[in-house]
Amino acid sequence: MEASPHLQRPVFSVCTLPVIMTTDWPYNMWEVFAQLASIADVYFRQKGMIDKLATLVLATPDDLGTTAFHHVLLSPYSKYPIISFGELSSRPFRDQRVQWSREGYHVSCFDQAVLCKLHGFPQGVMPTVQTILDQISPYLPEDPMEFGRSAPGTDSVPVSSDTTLRVLVEARAGPARNIKNLAEIMDACEEANRRGFHAGVFQRVSCKVLNTGDTPTLHGPERFYTTVASVRSAHVLVAVHGAGATNCFFMEAENGGTALLEIRPCGFGTKYCGWPDAYMQARLRDAGYPIRAFVYNVEDPQQCHPSDYEAQARSSPGGRPLAAGDDMLARDQHITLKPGPFMAMLAHVGSLLRNTSAWDDAQRRGRTHGYAVPEGLVLGPLCVKDMQAHLAQGATLIRA
Repeated sequence: MEASPHLQRPVFSVCTLPVIMTTDWPYNMWEVFAQLASIADVYFRQKGMIDKLATLVLATPDDLGTTAFHHVLLSPYSKYPIISFGELSSRPFRDQRVQWSREGYHVSCFDQAVLCKLHGFPQGVMPTVQTILDQISPYLPEDPMEFGRSAPGTDSVPVSSDTTLRVLVEARAGPARNIKNLAEIMDACEEANRRGFHAGVFQRVSCKVLNTGDTPTLHGPERFYTTVASVRSAHVLVAVHGAGATNCFFMEAENGGTALLEIRPCGFGTKYCGWPDAYMQARLRDAGYPIRAFVYNVEDPQQCHPSDYEAQARSSPGGRPLAAGDDMLARDQHITLKPGPFMAMLAHVGSLLRNTSAWDDAQRRGRTHGYAVPEGLVLGPLCVKDMQAHLAQGATLIRA
């Protein structure tokens, strides 16, 4: 027997009920949101399978810990903070004060425990979003990107009535799917203002970079709250395909006034479009587009570059062969956006916000999404595989 008093002289808790949850992708924010949180919302909150006095425990590989998004997305379903299975099963030698048990100290043995494999999509995303927002709204800072203030000390203009198109561009870090020229895109936005930006009801444009990573001064749940508040202050969230686009579901959903613009690297939105189409686009469509969904397919080889891991493998032909499929390599390409076509796409997006008839017309005519080609921007439906045939059928090329 282990040299632990908890096992040598077990005392079974009748107060703390651990609900141990397993899921297939515990560190993908989209999967945790769409499956784990949605299932918890339906079965824990709506059906009353457990109450808020239960302790939520996430089974993670190799006893890894929980993240800020785990804590925030699952916070409506227990009064206690979520913990990892590794934390639950640790063996302290002395009574350790903890926040997750009803006793207030570490408990290792339980009269009852629940084990759940949570998989599936029991409801749409928007009811889950509303439950989470109801829980976290008191913690959201006001206008953290300062989109709504024309000058220090002035009242903030609501996103629903502002005629400056507020654009947040997600900054990614790591070996894959980074926009390599964010500074150039920010400069292009400022230049568009100087020249006189106009798109539908919007008379100006303001672009800012959305950083979602922890810093020494902003980290943990507070970082997540700031991210949610940031996207709720914007009209357009620009994100390369990935879990970061999940933040779009927290945007204000009123009168078709907000949108996700998802960027897909070369080939991923055309040759392999079935993969990305099944995620944000499909979920927003199924919800009736409370947040508009636009896709910017980069189909210009000069704007796409291999991921770091692909470049390293290609530079070492005698090394270990790449295990990734061609679809994954396409997904993970870095991007250097040409400012002209990208700004033209932002203007197109802005022209379809707060205008239901224009949005419906674009949907009907297959002119919702954009394709960045060497010559400029082409509008079209999802998954245009033959651009020349698309142009021959009357699609418009915007030279920008």
